[in-house]
Amino acid sequence: MLSLLKYLIYDHTFEGLLTAIFTVFEYRYEQVKIISEQRFSPVLFGEEVPIYTDATKAQRVFTKLESLVGKEGVQTLLYAFVSEEESMENNLLEAVQLILKHPTDNVLTNFAHPAILSIRKAAKSVGREVHRMKEFVRFEQVGDLYFAKITPFFDVLPLVVPHFRNRFSDQKWVLYDPQRLYGFAYDLQSVTHFTPADKHFGITQAVAYESYETLWRTYFQHINIKERKNQRYQMRNLPKRYWKYLPEM
Repeated sequence: MLSLLKYLIYDHTFEGLLTAIFTVFEYRYEQVKIISEQRFSPVLFGEEVPIYTDATKAQRVFTKLESLVGKEGVQTLLYAFVSEEESMENNLLEAVQLILKHPTDNVLTNFAHPAILSIRKAAKSVGREVHRMKEFVRFEQVGDLYFAKITPFFDVLPLVVPHFRNRFSDQKWVLYDPQRLYGFAYDLQSVTHFTPADKHFGITQAVAYESYETLWRTYFQHINIKERKNQRYQMRNLPKRYWKYLPEM
């Protein structure tokens, strides 16, 4: 009797994915597909297996991977995950299976393997996005805090939070992704994750931008000599989707 394909449905978090991967090994599933609840549609043929995120199981997988591929390798897997590319979860599952099967090999450099190639390409793209967000995001002052709204291609908000916490450790700030409907708030002591459903979320609504925009334009005019201005060069080096963060464009 042929076994049905099992659909492991998780909550679209990295911990949830690691829990799903743990489940594959725990029950020795062979015919399996990991998919987030956001993307899953009921199927006629196949078994639906809901995955409940378990921090302990996720940590066991994370610790094992870190011992085999190091922090850089784990970062590559995490970056690929936040790319949100379709079927990336299953590429990551394949990668983990290979890493555990060949613990002494540098599996993540095997670009001949389709799953590894996909992971490395996605991680590289996410890395570039993280760098650009760190460089181009601008905060606007709202009362006693600073607010920034970003809509990155990839779900990189958690990856840039440490940068802004270190850079603006003496200021209260809010970083919000309106496309994915969540953000982080820093109160000089700790960073808190929030969603629109959370209490006090209204602080991120109806933000006045005009005063900050004026200050930024003034600063740009001071450093930008008209005779040397090359708008075409600026446009080529600063992708259009980042212009919303820089009023001088």
